[in-house]
Amino acid sequence: ESIRVPLIVKDPRMSPEFVGTTNDEFTLNIDLTATILGAAGLDPLPSMMGRDMSVLYRKGGIQTGAAAQGIPKISASNDERHYINSASDGQGKYHSGSESSWRTEFYYEHPMHSNPQYIPASQALVRKDYKYFYWPNFHYEQMFDIRNDPGEMNDLRNSNDPEHKEILAAMRKRFVELKMLAHS
Repeated sequence: ESIRVPLIVKDPRMSPEFVGTTNDEFTLNIDLTATILGAAGLDPLPSMMGRDMSVLYRKGGIQTGAAAQGIPKISASNDERHYINSASDGQGKYHSGSESSWRTEFYYEHPMHSNPQYIPASQALVRKDYKYFYWPNFHYEQMFDIRNDPGEMNDLRNSNDPEHKEILAAMRKRFVELKMLAHS
């Protein structure tokens, strides 16, 4: 829950149909710079990972989730950045973002700044349906079905359900992919 921080956007470029609405897409702090640069008419540097959030609320918005597959690019910018590939284990279901789709997953890490018993380091792969945690100080992992267990009370890491085992294996694999990208 600590990473679910509401963001309120007031942008004079916002399309009228989006004024006063809510959106549950994953936006990250790294998107703020790209959005501000976009408002100034500038493209982000190729090394920047953030996205211009205004694509979610301008010119009809971007299609998200399953609806985003197979649609043409909506951006007319000179953006030369490399967008993260679809998850190799998600058959195109999960995207961290492209010019024609918005992220449906993200990797995050919280390094340990003091006593690991008080605020331990954590890393996670977050999706709209599942969340995979890794606690590096303790070499411990967790997985939660956040659609059915939003309070994250039922750890599925040791579940005997074959579907949960398959999801856990896929999440572990994608977690490593995104962690390697973040550290590259």
